[in-house]
Amino acid sequence: MTENVHRLLTDALSSESDTPDERARELIAALARELAGGFRDLVRVTVAAEPGGHPLDDELHLLGRGLGGDTFRLSIAPSAPLPPANGLWPDPSRVLDGEIAAPPTLTEGEYRQADLAVRAGCAAELLGEFVWLTNNDRMEVNVNVQPHGLDLDFADPGAVDAAFRAWWPKSDRWAELVEDEWWEEDEADLHRLDDETLATVLTEFEDHNLEQARTGAWAMGDIDDYDIDDDPQPRFPGDQLVVFLGRDVFDTVTAQVADGSGGVAPPAYGIGLPVDVSDDDYGFQACLLLVGAESVGIVTIDASA
Repeated sequence: MTENVHRLLTDALSSESDTPDERARELIAALARELAGGFRDLVRVTVAAEPGGHPLDDELHLLGRGLGGDTFRLSIAPSAPLPPANGLWPDPSRVLDGEIAAPPTLTEGEYRQADLAVRAGCAAELLGEFVWLTNNDRMEVNVNVQPHGLDLDFADPGAVDAAFRAWWPKSDRWAELVEDEWWEEDEADLHRLDDETLATVLTEFEDHNLEQARTGAWAMGDIDDYDIDDDPQPRFPGDQLVVFLGRDVFDTVTAQVADGSGGVAPPAYGIGLPVDVSDDDYGFQACLLLVGAESVGIVTIDASA
């Protein structure tokens, strides 16, 4: 069944002039495995534009029923031409919630930001689903973009640094993290991450995710028993998707806050970053902050078991 579902998804997301790139192919493969393995019944539903009409051959509709009786429907159809004629765009978050005919209410700029927010949120949630910490716990990644109301001149990095450090302990997001007991109120100290340190942080995060996802894949039987001395990093289904998702979280949040910065990369700060975990620790919690001209992108990572 997996091969059939994979073929249907690939055909639905391909065209004569465009085929899925590597990122899309990895996502298709993961979705095919999930649909074929997670549902007792899975059927394709043929639809028409009107009762008795000809079947629409450019749409894909799958209906499934799980072992517990829960059902789902997956629909893939050609997107509406954009930009819209009236100058307003649909809210992608409403479409994602199932409101397929959501009325257009956003300007183009608002739509681009909303689209990035949906993409970042989906990438973060899906990444956590792959990264097992224990038999029962998975990593949680959350993204948030919060306006800061600061007048920042990125030609003066020192002034940007001072203004942001003064603002952060008073921010709503920091108050939420303290309330949720991530850190104590007096632990708002920010570590400035230069380009080299940020690259190291992202690489170590990627390595962590792959290792934990690999362990989870082995526990689920997706990797056969292996001699770690002979092959310490065996491939497993979805390994490249873990890489893509982690990078997508960072890239989309960066894009959300980049407007108005004059081409300057958003200054990066960390709490609990770089990660320093000893053998006695049960994982880690960390926060990455990317400072833009109008807002700050906040990525929180809970990898504590």
